[in-house]
Amino acid sequence: MGERIRAFDWSKTPLGPPETWEQSLKTCVRIILTSRQPMFVWWGKELINIYNDPYKAIVGGKHPTALGQPAAVVWKEIWDHVEPRAQTAMLNNEGTYDEALLLIMERYGYAEETYYTFSYSPVPGDHGGTNGIICANTDDTQRIVNERALKTLRDLGIMTANRKNAEEIYKKSAEVLAQNNRDFPFSLIYKIENEGKLGKLIAHSGMTSEQVLFPSVIDVMNPEKPLQAVVR
Repeated sequence: MGERIRAFDWSKTPLGPPETWEQSLKTCVRIILTSRQPMFVWWGKELINIYNDPYKAIVGGKHPTALGQPAAVVWKEIWDHVEPRAQTAMLNNEGTYDEALLLIMERYGYAEETYYTFSYSPVPGDHGGTNGIICANTDDTQRIVNERALKTLRDLGIMTANRKNAEEIYKKSAEVLAQNNRDFPFSLIYKIENEGKLGKLIAHSGMTSEQVLFPSVIDVMNPEKPLQAVVR
C-alpha cells in the first residue's frame, strides 16, 4: 500500500485495520495505487473513501480529511447525483458510466462548475455479493469551458458578419451572449457617443427591460466612476 494509506489509522473506521481487510479490497487498493489516473475505492455499506495521489486534484481542499470518510460525507453537495449511481452498483451489481457530467462541487469553500467522466464498477466481496465500488475519473472541466468559450466567439463572428448597422450588431451580440448564460448570466452593451464622452445602452441579455437596473446613459468622463481606460 501507499505510505499515506499505510499510515492512516483505519482502525477508527468501519473498515478496521488493513490486515483484516478482504482480499478483494486489498486488490482494489493495489490497482488504484499503481494507476496514474485519478481513482478511488468506496467500500462497505458506508462507502468508506480510499483514493490514490492523482485523485487529490479532484478532491481538492477536502484532502486529507476525505480519506477514510463515508462518500456521502465527502461529497454531500453532489450526493443527489452520486447516490443513485452508487446504489445501481451496490444494489443491482451493475456498472455505471457518465461522460462530462456537470457536478457543482464545493472543494474550497465555494461552488465550482466541474465536469467529469467516470465509471462506477461494482466489486464483489470475498464471500459473494457486492461490497464496494472502484471508480476511474477524467476531469473534463477545462475542455468543456474552453469549447463553450470558443463557440461563443465563433457565433459572435457569424452573427455580426456583413452587418453594417452598429445597433444591429450590438443586439445580435447580446443574443449570442444570452445563449451562453453559464459564462454570461447577463450582459450590457453600451455604444460610445459624443466623442467618447457618453455611453448609451443599446442591448442587453439575461434580463428583461423592466429588470435592467443599470443606467441607460453613462458619463464616461465622470471622475467618480472613471471608464476612460475601459473605453480606450
